[in-house]
Amino acid sequence: MDLVQQQLWGWNIATYLFFGGLGGATLALGILAELRFNLNKWFGILTSLLGLAIISFGLIWLVIDLINPLRFLLAFWIAGIGHSWIARGMVVITGSYIFGVLYAIAAFFGSTTFKKWMGYIAMFCGFGVTTYTGLLLNANVGVPFWHTPALPILFTVSALSTGCALLMLILAAMKSDEAEHYFHFVEGFDILLISLELLIIFAYLDFARLGNAAVMKSAHLLMGNPLFTIGFVVLGLITPLILEAFASVKHSAKGLAGVASILVLIGGFLLRYLITWAGVFQYPHGIAG
Repeated sequence: MDLVQQQLWGWNIATYLFFGGLGGATLALGILAELRFNLNKWFGILTSLLGLAIISFGLIWLVIDLINPLRFLLAFWIAGIGHSWIARGMVVITGSYIFGVLYAIAAFFGSTTFKKWMGYIAMFCGFGVTTYTGLLLNANVGVPFWHTPALPILFTVSALSTGCALLMLILAAMKSDEAEHYFHFVEGFDILLISLELLIIFAYLDFARLGNAAVMKSAHLLMGNPLFTIGFVVLGLITPLILEAFASVKHSAKGLAGVASILVLIGGFLLRYLITWAGVFQYPHGIAG
């Protein structure tokens, strides 16, 4: 059976996956800050709307990839939910918009009980978006390297890490005890996430050597690409892990955490682009959605 490196999903889809995961994580973590860490309502409102704006920016790249923008409307076809992860993802994304906006409105007008209900549902939808970005690739049975339970876990952990990185950049500029407390919580959480991401990626590649020829070829493509070994692993994971660990014991070292956050964001995009780029499918199987 012929092995062919896929050419259908490239920069546009990788950008969509990156901003979708980042936006969902930003929405969820921003609302969490206001509901559970007592940051003021404006932080919750602005970060939730920022998360939705980021998701919207990601969707633009999906529309561009579809060439004909009218094809994008097929993602909302109800009958397609049973067999299309793009359609299922649109349900979760739509939920994020609806409940995220309702949360922001309730927070603005001070409706405490309604705000909490809308906030928690919006958080659930936001986390759902982060998971969906990995499930979209995982559904492609013709690309064995993607069709593994490790991929949705890897993309979910990475998306949450990028969300933490973006929030750290915002929180570093804020001057309040609540912002300081949440900053250190997010920083510690990101250290855990990056550590998990390292374990998952190494386990992922280690198991790849036991897979079929298509899986081994995908792993070989990744390991032979400096953007992966140096760009993602060294600069996007190991370096920010060291910087954040050092900054966590030096409470005045927010600058280091800021540099680490930027590296995490770059690494998060590289991960999605490179995993997509390295997909090898077995002819005659194709790419599903």
